[in-house]
Amino acid sequence: MDLEQLEKLMEKERRELNRMANLHGLKDERVLDKSSRLDRIMDKYHHTKRTVNQNNQAHS
Repeated sequence: MDLEQLEKLMEKERRELNRMANLHGLKDERVLDKSSRLDRIMDKYHHTKRTVNQNNQAHS
């Protein structure tokens, strides 16, 4: 998955997380699971971005 795809997925998951939190509250298990999923996506995004930046610097 490239950075643009990950950015779109993060935005989709953020919107869904906010919707779920408004419906069910912040302590609901479903909301906590969605938050964990968003965290994993964000970790993957940052790792991918770091890798891309390192590759770009190596080729400069």
